[in-house]
Amino acid sequence: MALGPFSAKDHVVITTLGLEFAVAVSMGVAVGFWLDKKYSTFPWAMIAGVMCGFALGLYIIVKESHRLSQTEKITEDKKKNGSI
Repeated sequence: MALGPFSAKDHVVITTLGLEFAVAVSMGVAVGFWLDKKYSTFPWAMIAGVMCGFALGLYIIVKESHRLSQTEKITEDKKKNGSI
């Protein structure tokens, strides 16, 4: 089955990143909601939790994309030098 310009490994990485982002935001919402119930501050802690979860999700995506670009660069350098 053709996967377009992406390999099967790329699809796994993309799916994993999406799930990690969703989990980060969901955990932020859950912690914020719990804090709102505990301290009766609805909806402020939940809004802060969403923003923190969103920031964490973006951090994860940027970190992984940097790692993937470094891996790709190393692979290209090896191909140029004839190592592969």
